[in-house]
Amino acid sequence: MHERPTLARCSFRARLLPLFAVLLCLAAAPAHAGMGPVGFTAFGGWYTHPHDNLVGAGLRAGLGPITIVPNAEYVFVDGGKHYTLNLDATWTLFPLGVASAWVGGGLARHISDPDSGPTDRRSGFDLIGGAGLNAVPLKPFIQFKMVVMDGDDPKAVTIGARF
Repeated sequence: MHERPTLARCSFRARLLPLFAVLLCLAAAPAHAGMGPVGFTAFGGWYTHPHDNLVGAGLRAGLGPITIVPNAEYVFVDGGKHYTLNLDATWTLFPLGVASAWVGGGLARHISDPDSGPTDRRSGFDLIGGAGLNAVPLKPFIQFKMVVMDGDDPKAVTIGARF
């Protein structure tokens, strides 16, 4: 029987070759108009009713004209904590080098933890639309969001940066 080669028997160069090939492929991959295939987003804004401020951050994964954006928001409320977890997808309508516009939607989970009383967890979906500049370093954007949930449909305006 022949012995199978093990990792310990492979030379140092043979172990580095696959890593080098992957890095070379990533460096040669074309970028989406105005943005790479994977990036981050950070934003702040407010819900229009009851006028609570928010901050958030997320990951952006571009797949052609579609971008998947999982993100989280912390909403500043009196008398407790409120945060949201969202899994959104957007469709880029105008993928220009200078600016772009998008529409989309996704799943939303709102968690409210008041100082007194039980934690309230509600799920729904959101509809979003926004526009951003691609020609400046931090790629600023503005986005409008409406969350459709049982008993309440909060709306938010966010301003942020994509990097």
